[in-house]
Amino acid sequence: MPEALRPHVRVANFRLGKLFIHAANGAVAAKIRQFGPSLASDLSNKEVKITQIEVRVQARNPSPPQPPHERPALPGLKQKQGLTALAQRLPVESPLKDALERLLRSVKE
Repeated sequence: MPEALRPHVRVANFRLGKLFIHAANGAVAAKIRQFGPSLASDLSNKEVKITQIEVRVQARNPSPPQPPHERPALPGLKQKQGLTALAQRLPVESPLKDALERLLRSVKE
């Protein structure tokens, strides 16, 4: 199975020569179905008798909700002074100078 598809599929069951595979979505399931014959022959070469491969879409449970993103602390007086000094030393046409000036205007005292 291609490396890119491995995180999106899992073997659900293997019974009487029939391999059941669950895919995360329809696109992955279609791709696995394309690889079905070569997958069956590869596994048969490894002494596993596979007569049929069945692929089903089985959406996994969504990951648990993430805690809200905390905003980073605003720069303090010392950092603002350092950024201001840096902006003043940069050439007038510098994109970094423009970005620093916008940042400093947006930070409230």
